[in-house]
Amino acid sequence: MENQLLAQQIMTLIGGSKNVSQSWHCITRLRFNLFDDTKVNMKEINQLNGVIGSQFSGGQYQIIIGAKVAEVFQEMDKQFTNSNNEKTTNNKKNMNVLDTIFDVISGIFTPLMPAIIGSGLIKGLMALFVVFGWLSSESSSYVVLTVFSDGVFYFLPFLVAMTAARKFKTKESLAVALAAMLMYPTLVNGAADGASPLSMFGLSIPLNNYSSTVLPIILGVLLLSIVNKWMDKIVPETVNIVFSPMLSLLITAPILLAFVAPLGNFLGKYLEQIFTTLFTVAGPLAGLLMGGLMPLIVLTGMHYAFFPGTFASLQKFGYDIMLLPMNLVANSAQAGAVLGVTLKSKKAETKSLAFSTFIPAIFGITEPAIYGVTLRLKKPFYASLIGGGVGGTIFGFFAVKATAFSIPGITALPTYIMKNSNNFMYALIGYIASFVISFVLTMLWGFEEDKKDETKDKKITTLKSDPQATTQPIDIFSPVKGCLIPLDDVSDETFSSGMMGKGVAIKPLGDTIYAPFDGEITMTTPTNHAIGLRSAKGVEVLIHVGIDTVNLQGKYFERFVSEGERINKGQPLLRYNLKEIIGLSYDETTMVIVTNSAEFLDIIITGEENVEATTSRLMMCIQ
Repeated sequence: MENQLLAQQIMTLIGGSKNVSQSWHCITRLRFNLFDDTKVNMKEINQLNGVIGSQFSGGQYQIIIGAKVAEVFQEMDKQFTNSNNEKTTNNKKNMNVLDTIFDVISGIFTPLMPAIIGSGLIKGLMALFVVFGWLSSESSSYVVLTVFSDGVFYFLPFLVAMTAARKFKTKESLAVALAAMLMYPTLVNGAADGASPLSMFGLSIPLNNYSSTVLPIILGVLLLSIVNKWMDKIVPETVNIVFSPMLSLLITAPILLAFVAPLGNFLGKYLEQIFTTLFTVAGPLAGLLMGGLMPLIVLTGMHYAFFPGTFASLQKFGYDIMLLPMNLVANSAQAGAVLGVTLKSKKAETKSLAFSTFIPAIFGITEPAIYGVTLRLKKPFYASLIGGGVGGTIFGFFAVKATAFSIPGITALPTYIMKNSNNFMYALIGYIASFVISFVLTMLWGFEEDKKDETKDKKITTLKSDPQATTQPIDIFSPVKGCLIPLDDVSDETFSSGMMGKGVAIKPLGDTIYAPFDGEITMTTPTNHAIGLRSAKGVEVLIHVGIDTVNLQGKYFERFVSEGERINKGQPLLRYNLKEIIGLSYDETTMVIVTNSAEFLDIIITGEENVEATTSRLMMCIQ
């Protein structure tokens, strides 16, 4: 329910589903292509519980959620209707060339990250097991694990074809068919044997091995999207399903195999050579700049521009010396900085937030650390840039190499193990150096915690800490006049199943929600149909007016309080037009849920069938 509520809030504040052209997510961010950026209420989105921060970058609107991003995206995805998806196929929003490139690359590769990272980690574990003597590189088990780790990369064109088709809004099956042509054994085996090019109607078809490549299929699917749309327009609807796919492949495939794919292959190798030469000629300087500036590159989304070169390098040499290693030291530096904040901060909330971002940062997920801690406190962010720069210099000097694509965190270290090489030792030195330097600088420089947070800390501490050694029950009174019904009878399974916590439901007869106790407001919604409260004795309550009333977009609702505000029992919180809500066929049942039910021995329902606002006792929380 918490994720569903956050998804509803975000959808409202980005201008609704009709303002979304495309949406996807990466490890920590929701990503949107929008029709009209001006409809986004960034200020309110950044203040939502569960949102770390947001930004416009590379033609996208990105909302940083953190570990729960997949769950929130799943809830958002449910809100998109088929009619809206059809409408969004014609997004004419203008972006500059650079933004368009970043947007396309991130849209293609982000959905593939789970498969790529999972396979990369398997490869790292294989290297680790061989070093420890747990696995022989000559064994059958090693061969099978190689299939597990290399399969995704060998057949990468198939995966890229699928996501590129979604990005370019063309038929996925035709895109995958193009990938199958690129990977056909005649081409792959012919390239290995040095066979002469094939010919077709005067066109020369070079024999190349396109396994593990990405640019050839991306360019091919882009061409397919143009040809197929053209075919759909000129082929009569009565025979479109037969002739449009055939003609699209007959036109696209020869051009792809003769010109586009060889060009893409050439560009991929060219990118790989640029990056390799950069680190060969000026390794320490390149490492200093890339390691130090990598957080800024990631924040802008520009790191996706390095993906084609990274895959080209992994294909040709079996390692990467830039994107993955530089990300590793930069992420290590972020982890060191937030650990420094954890130990240096004098405020409980800052300590808690910093430590909660430290663990993900250790494993290579640093957006929560950057947006939630270091960037906000400034000096720790500067410390992390210096730490990453030092680590990058070490990596550049020793030409440290990553042998597989994985999340650049502590679990990626086994991917730096190479036979007859000190690569792993150098990687470990750079990793530790970036962490330690960032940590020490954060401890030495300190940081300023703003006064607004201090006030908030004191307020929360006052409300949460009522250290009465008592077993007296905590009373929750009815927030509205109405008729009590069992929570089990509510038509929304999220509430009736007890997923949100124990509580009751009320068929309201009044039009105002009142505070059921003394406390504070912890959560509000832009649509004003739900509100979260915390009592002075630590009971957390969600009051949700009606079922699916979020669809009213705030119409017929009026809120009198704001987040963080102190409230007294009986104080009006919300008002709504009950008659209009019922008239529109919405279920007006109002839920009163103790969301932290697990913190109490029991929740006893004490209300009678008919309850009065603020005077009838609904529940007792037994401590």
